[in-house]
Amino acid sequence: MQLHEYLDLLEGGTEDHAGSDAVKRNAVELARSLREPLKLEAWTAPELARVFARRSKAHDALLVHVPLDIRDCFFIAIFRNGASTAQEYLLFDIGAEYQQPMLDCPEFGVAEPADEANIRHWVPLLQDKPSAFAVIERRGGTYMQVFADHKGFHLEHQLVTTGAHYRSPEPISADEAVDTLVSYACEKYEWARKPWEQLEL
Repeated sequence: MQLHEYLDLLEGGTEDHAGSDAVKRNAVELARSLREPLKLEAWTAPELARVFARRSKAHDALLVHVPLDIRDCFFIAIFRNGASTAQEYLLFDIGAEYQQPMLDCPEFGVAEPADEANIRHWVPLLQDKPSAFAVIERRGGTYMQVFADHKGFHLEHQLVTTGAHYRSPEPISADEAVDTLVSYACEKYEWARKPWEQLEL
């Protein structure tokens, strides 16, 4: 599941749900089975008491949160239509939602808050520096980065680990890149609804 699909499930809100041990166990086992592709090899499965569920108010979907070893990060298994097994999942860093995003561009010596003014100033300058890149870091492994070449601007973003790394399928214009990065930094989520393809690292 990509982030925009998860956000759709959150529209209308969620509510606490006392998920059964069987459902929680299924979510933990799914996370365990995906440790290698999601780059969670060192992860230790939590006790069921630490696994919790939220139910979407607008959709028949149960969101079962399995804690990761990274603080405030979760493997979220999606159970639809009363199913006993999860059909979809994603990694999510809830803690990153409450951090001040930072803009880093080593080529220009930039390390400052990722506010709209800073993004609009620095990112267009990348088109004249093929070796340069900029990163908006929310927290740890959750970030968006951009670089430019003769084809245009290239965007990538990651959720928690390199096992959930995505890129824009085609180069985009400077204006579109800036707007996407501003959306990411300002938590407006328009960026999540753009096309992304998973990239194996």
